[in-house]
Amino acid sequence: ITVLSSASDICRDGLFLRAEGRPRQAQAQGRSTCDRTQADRSLNRPMKVTVLQPGARHDYLQSRFLHRAGALQRIYTDFAWPEGLTAKVLASLAPTSGLRGKVRRRTVAELPRQLINLYPFSAWENREGRPPDWPITRSDLSATDIFFTQYYAGGHGLRSRIASSAKIVSDVFIVPSAHKLVNEECDRFPGWKERRLDIEKSAQYEDFTLDMLEDCDALFCPANAVVDDVAEYGEQYRAKCHVVPYSSSLHTRVEPRTQPRRVLFAGTMTLRKGPQYLKMAADLLRAQGEDFTFVFAGGISDDARRQLEGPGIEVLGHISKERLVNEYERGDVFVLPSIAEGSAGVVLEAMGAGLPVVVTRNAGVDFVDGESGIYVPVRDAGAIAEALVRICSDRSRRDAMSAAAIRRAHDYGHAEWEARFIEALQIVHAKPGAHRP
Repeated sequence: ITVLSSASDICRDGLFLRAEGRPRQAQAQGRSTCDRTQADRSLNRPMKVTVLQPGARHDYLQSRFLHRAGALQRIYTDFAWPEGLTAKVLASLAPTSGLRGKVRRRTVAELPRQLINLYPFSAWENREGRPPDWPITRSDLSATDIFFTQYYAGGHGLRSRIASSAKIVSDVFIVPSAHKLVNEECDRFPGWKERRLDIEKSAQYEDFTLDMLEDCDALFCPANAVVDDVAEYGEQYRAKCHVVPYSSSLHTRVEPRTQPRRVLFAGTMTLRKGPQYLKMAADLLRAQGEDFTFVFAGGISDDARRQLEGPGIEVLGHISKERLVNEYERGDVFVLPSIAEGSAGVVLEAMGAGLPVVVTRNAGVDFVDGESGIYVPVRDAGAIAEALVRICSDRSRRDAMSAAAIRRAHDYGHAEWEARFIEALQIVHAKPGAHRP
């Protein structure tokens, strides 16, 4: 595993590395005609990366990082447009604030229009059995050194169309076993009335995941928990993993107004996020005579609300970003007992706001246990309750954890992620790949 957990110095003259030696020669049969073109190119030219991305994950930051580095060949996505007149007109025509927000989320900062290619069906076809080939242009197939995909979106059929020296990298943004873990939670907590993934869809997801693990040259994982989950599918896949943590999306100055024993959960109220176990911990602490206030902030169904309501519990539902910052300021500790994540951004936000965190390792944020917070086992309400008492009953410990959380959160800035991401791609680009006939 290659672990890139902090920014590193990148040599200016070696910003874009290339594997030593000659490019592989195309096979007489069974290879793309891109090979001859790629073999003729200079070894000294910068690496070029094509991004295949349904949706607006991370506000297209990975493509923006690549563009800043002069390495973006193209981004293929379902719906997006550059900043400018088109984005302003679309936003002005949107009849509701929700639609205006969606337009803003699909507005790509920094990228010129010619680097954005649209494939509207990409989001619908992702992970659906064996999706059709994405319509990538011949010139992009030829010029690209690395195809960077979101969980292998667009990866099917790609290998036979690209040069033998080109590589495929997937961002494994959630643990591959997430669907299985969520199905187990649906069986455990039927009162939440969440729908299980049926057998056929589960099989399709598994096939899609195995295709990704087998075909990709590298797997970018935001946390060690994702690496460990990948290895459950086969220890041989661990060697493909690069730990490349994301950044926090909170960039607002927080002025703490801490209310002791005010416990905050933030995120969509689904079983995958683990609010059911925090509610169980709240019930345990109340039975023990401990006085806590539990705040649940995030989108919620009526069924989930009924499961969470109770004495000492505030269910806020969906709130604005400004209101969430206010809750960070008031909180004493943050809890996310998640069952399955890639890397939960709310944990990084809470740490940046100075809240000690009580989380599972599956929440996807790596820190030293006992410094910035406390790790608890998955599905263990008793451990959550114990950790909360341990932190909140010792104010000096709580304050030390708060300071450590802020320091750790500094490792998750955009600049740090940008450096880690580019460096990881350099490593993949420079490494000779296994021959693929």
